[in-house]
Amino acid sequence: MRPWTDIPPAAAAMVADAMVTVSDFSCILDHALSEREEGRGLLTERLGLAGPEIAALRDRWLPCAGLPDLDMPAPIMPDDQRAIHTLILWRGGATTREARWLAAIIARRAMEPRHLWEDLGLPSRAALSSMITRHLPGLAAANSQNMRWKKFFYRQICSDAAFSLCLSPSCDACEERAECFAPD
Repeated sequence: MRPWTDIPPAAAAMVADAMVTVSDFSCILDHALSEREEGRGLLTERLGLAGPEIAALRDRWLPCAGLPDLDMPAPIMPDDQRAIHTLILWRGGATTREARWLAAIIARRAMEPRHLWEDLGLPSRAALSSMITRHLPGLAAANSQNMRWKKFFYRQICSDAAFSLCLSPSCDACEERAECFAPD
């Protein structure tokens, strides 16, 4: 067995990306499981995925995890969750299984009241942005001004629907700019 220092840089980068992906999904699943244990709904309801999709995610990234509710169907998606899901898939620029899983999970968790990174169980907004950049690069590129993710989603949906979410005609002139755009 070769030490880590002998691994070609491209292979080392792939291993590092895989380790970060496992960490992302571990955080998300752990948070959803905690909410389930608190009585806030089935794992499928917390993640917005059908049980077999959760099983596939587990099998791919966390094969030893024992997860409940894997025989349950996907929950019904409310209209705004469906709109966010569609936006993420459309803007995401990726068709991997991870991108599809994350689109559903992010859309579902965007329905929760706190910051999206908190409702996903991630350690920071920067971790959320990094995850989106890795798995949904087109979505990350579309948020070029670093708008908070939930606000970005709704802003995109509202602009596509030919009406404005904000009172100001431009973000630069808005009194709430600091609430929407913030450093990581």
